Amino acid sequence: MSEIVVVKPTGRLDALTARALWDELEPLTRQPHARVLADMSATRYLSSDGLRVLMRAHRGIQNNHGKMVLCCLSERLGEIIGMAGIDRVLEIQPTFQSAQQALERAAQTNS
Repeated sequence: MSEIVVVKPTGRLDALTARALWDELEPLTRQPHARVLADMSATRYLSSDGLRVLMRAHRGIQNNHGKMVLCCLSERLGEIIGMAGIDRVLEIQPTFQSAQQALERAAQTNS
C-alpha cells in the first residue's frame, strides 16, 4: 500500500506556477495506487491553468487506480472550482484530517 503524498501549492496557482505543481504531480500519475492529498490551505488564487493541472493529475492518478483528494479550500477557491463544475469530479474534503481519512478508506477498499 502506498503512503499518502501531500502537495501544498502556495500563493497563486496560475500560468506561471501551475507548471511547478504539474512537475510535482506528474510522477504520481504514473505510480500505481498513488494516494495524493492536495492541501489547498495556502493557495490564494486558482486560474484555469491551475484547474487544468489538478484535473490532469486527478485523471492520471485515477487511471492507475489511485486517488487524489483536495482539502482546505478557501471560500473563494471553492467558488472557482464550483463555477468550473470540477467539484463534481474531484473529491473535496473540508479538513486535512478528513482528506487523510478518505484516502485511508480508499486504500482499505483497494487492498
